[in-house]
Formats: sequence, structure tokens, C-alpha cells
Amino acid sequence: MLKAKGEIIFTLEGKNYTADQLRPAFMFTEGLLFTGGIKSDVDMYYQGQTYNVDVDFYTVEDEAYSMLKPLIKDVMELAICSGKRILGKAILKDFIYESSPHIAEELAVAEADSKYINDSL
Repeated sequence: MLKAKGEIIFTLEGKNYTADQLRPAFMFTEGLLFTGGIKSDVDMYYQGQTYNVDVDFYTVEDEAYSMLKPLIKDVMELAICSGKRILGKAILKDFIYESSPHIAEELAVAEADSKYINDSL
């Protein structure tokens, strides 16, 4: 899972969000969005206010990270989206990638299965 720290601000006019409502995507490049879970010590995000947050990109695992890694900069400004609508922006830094143990296990099993099939042919 990819993790980052940073600031977010919601800019969509007249919109506030509870922490439970948010399941936004973050746009790394045009058309390349990843869902991120926003974690902070607030229950409500108000339009125009800046919040310090942690973001967990749950869907970024080994294969996705290998594609995304060259795009990651020390500090990145990303659009926060819901579908095609831009809700605000995030300035993220301190990116850390933690490989999931179950992914490594699944890859090892798949590799062993592949070797077994190839050896059987």
C-alpha cells in the first residue's frame, strides 16, 4: 500500500464533507486516478479550510506501484476527485510504499504453479 502525508483543501463551492462520506480518488496524471483513504483528527471537512492528513492508497499494490513509482515526486499537487468532478486539491509528500505480505505470498504461489506447469509440458 502506498501512503503519504500532506494537506488537503476542498474547493467545490458550497460543499462540506463528513469523514465517512469521503472515498475520493487522487489524480496522479490525466486519467490516472487512485482511491485514497483520508485520515485525520477531524470529523467534518469544510470548503476552503486546509487540513493536515495522512492518505492511504489501498489499491496501490506491487504491480500498480511499479507503474506509479516513476511519477512520484518529493512533493506533489494532486486533484481530489469524485468521478469526473474535482472536489479540491492535495499537496502530498513523504510517500512510503509498504508491500503487502499476502501479495508476496500470492506471487510466490503463482510462480511455483507456473514453474510446475512449464516443467510438466
